[in-house]
Amino acid sequence: MSQAQLQLQMFANLLQIEHDVRQADNAKVIEFIATNDSWRIVPYRQAVLWRPGPSGAMRLRLVSGLADVAEDSPFQQWFNQALGALTVEPGKPLLLGIDDLPPALHAGWREWMPEHVLALPLLTPPGASNGGLWLALEHAPGESELVLLERLALVYGQGLWAWRAPAPWWRRGGGATRALYRRKWLWAALVAVALMPMRLAVLAPAEIVGKNARSIAAPADGVLARFFVEPNQAVAAGAPLFALDDTGVRNRNEVAGRSRAVAAAELLRATQKSFNDVASNAELSPLKARLDEKAAEADFAKDLFERGQVNAPAAGIVIFADTDDWIGRPVQTGERIMQLADPRQVQVAIHLGVDDALNLDPGASVKLYLNVAPLNPLDAVLTQASYEATLVPEGYVAYHLKADLAAGSALPRIGLKGTAKIYGAWAPLIYHVLRKPLAWVRRTVGL
Repeated sequence: MSQAQLQLQMFANLLQIEHDVRQADNAKVIEFIATNDSWRIVPYRQAVLWRPGPSGAMRLRLVSGLADVAEDSPFQQWFNQALGALTVEPGKPLLLGIDDLPPALHAGWREWMPEHVLALPLLTPPGASNGGLWLALEHAPGESELVLLERLALVYGQGLWAWRAPAPWWRRGGGATRALYRRKWLWAALVAVALMPMRLAVLAPAEIVGKNARSIAAPADGVLARFFVEPNQAVAAGAPLFALDDTGVRNRNEVAGRSRAVAAAELLRATQKSFNDVASNAELSPLKARLDEKAAEADFAKDLFERGQVNAPAAGIVIFADTDDWIGRPVQTGERIMQLADPRQVQVAIHLGVDDALNLDPGASVKLYLNVAPLNPLDAVLTQASYEATLVPEGYVAYHLKADLAAGSALPRIGLKGTAKIYGAWAPLIYHVLRKPLAWVRRTVGL
């Protein structure tokens, strides 16, 4: 084959390789073409492709004729050391010999490399290094071959760059940040928005409760026997509410009454006897003391017996969950059974979690969004905020707040639940955004 025909064949091969690279659907296909099809341009014994690793250092990626190379293979270790000892300028093919490497690497060169090696750097369109192609040649390449190989390197570099992995989000954001910095007016607008004053506000679960509601507690230790009312029933003053099991106190009352009667009879007998027997006068004082003791016990037992039934101290509605939750249950003295509230006097009870706490003073504005009417908020005013947080039945620690409904507001039913929005002081918008993250960092890191 004449020299002209040979050059024409090499040019046709170059066009075919360019076409294959453009048709590749991932970077691995291009890497395979680079190491196994470049021999169409210049014959070689072996081709090695190196690419940047995760740390940015250049590492062996693929060897012609092999599907993979073991990480701990002697050849790969030698090749990576050789790459570190060489300086390959971007865009310029470098013809290498054994003397271009340190003496410590000469033995590996003699074992694996021929006399001529061509290092062909691969560049990205912006001009950065994208790896390179190491060609082990049997003879030094000619000028025409070098020109075609430079063209081929450009094709490989652009193809690999097109299939590059997307940059991390922090690098992608860097360009946008730099562009944003150049727009000073936009920065000024962001600062103005960040400093825009807004009122601090927090949301907390709330409930309508009776204002100044009275707690109705168990008058003594015992078992709750029966209820005379139903939950949320309106009662008049003096109406019976519930009663404890009176079996024990009734028997005790009867025994105490009989003991008092016995003591009174003994005292009467001794008194009558003293008229005829002067010596019997000495028995009167102990018997009188015993009668007083039994009378006191009888009065106490009678009081316990009478207190077994609890009556309403005032008119209102009784608030408790369910009679079945209490009947037959042992109760202790002072244990609250129900509440007695006036339905015309209500207030808002709010449980504000410690993570959402603000500096709140009496008089702060409150908006109540009841679950039954979320589109019709009620205005209220904060009247009380506890200094100490306690555990609420829902299982979290919260401050207890009270708020009175604004004058003229429709009186909601006691027991309705909803969400209260409590307004605090004014602060910049940036403080609203960073308040909780800063608190979390403070709790977690301690800064």
